[in-house]
Amino acid sequence: MNTVMEIFDTHLHLSEELDNDELVRRAWDAGVRYLLVCGGSWEDSLRARKFAEHLPNVFFAAGVHPHEADGFDGNTDVFRPFAESRRFCAVGEIGIDTYYGFSGLEQQEKTLREMLNLAREFAVPAIIHCRAAEGSLDAYGICYRYLSEFAAQGGTFVIHCFAGNVEWMKKFAELGAFFGVGGMLTFKRSDNIREVVMQMPSDRILLETDAPYLAPVPFRGKPNVPEYLPLVAYKLAEMKGVPAAEIAELTTGNAFRLFKRARR
Repeated sequence: MNTVMEIFDTHLHLSEELDNDELVRRAWDAGVRYLLVCGGSWEDSLRARKFAEHLPNVFFAAGVHPHEADGFDGNTDVFRPFAESRRFCAVGEIGIDTYYGFSGLEQQEKTLREMLNLAREFAVPAIIHCRAAEGSLDAYGICYRYLSEFAAQGGTFVIHCFAGNVEWMKKFAELGAFFGVGGMLTFKRSDNIREVVMQMPSDRILLETDAPYLAPVPFRGKPNVPEYLPLVAYKLAEMKGVPAAEIAELTTGNAFRLFKRARR
């Protein structure tokens, strides 16, 4: 892996089974020099903040994941102190998930509205989770409805791990969306993902691991870690016919343009 590259992993989660400090050190050696740890609940966001604040070039986002929506009491005040941290740069991971349905859809939508309001209040981007039920694109329509209003009011956002079709990608792109691209790009049966990524605006593509999930080939099925992210950069470079260093420079620049509170 090319240690000259400076890559920004714009979406990962702390692992309960691995040494997270060691993960950061190994990521640095692999050229992944900036990391954004996402929170999925207040407690998870608190852990992300504590972790980010004791390491250089690590940032965090705070929010309520759709899987956790049923357990959220609607008290957004507990999230406001996060915005005081110099390492806080986004609200997320938030959104809609009709694939698993761990939380009721009504509560997911209510939570998404409240979290988007926080992103507007804090003047930071939102990190969006959008996963539809099998054989459906229902979650994309719901997210689009809320994000249209959010964008109209000046909100910015990234749809992480984007797995929708070209049509939905273009609709979100018209709202100014950024798109998270990760390990799925390398999967043998992900021609649909590669087709969509090739049509994404180059200045809106971000690299991410979603660690510890979605490890790229040849590590698929194992816990994902940030040091694997250059494999995604190499794959995207191969698809576009450009050097991997160019992909690293492009996507890292895109990340700092979106996450304005993050600093090199």
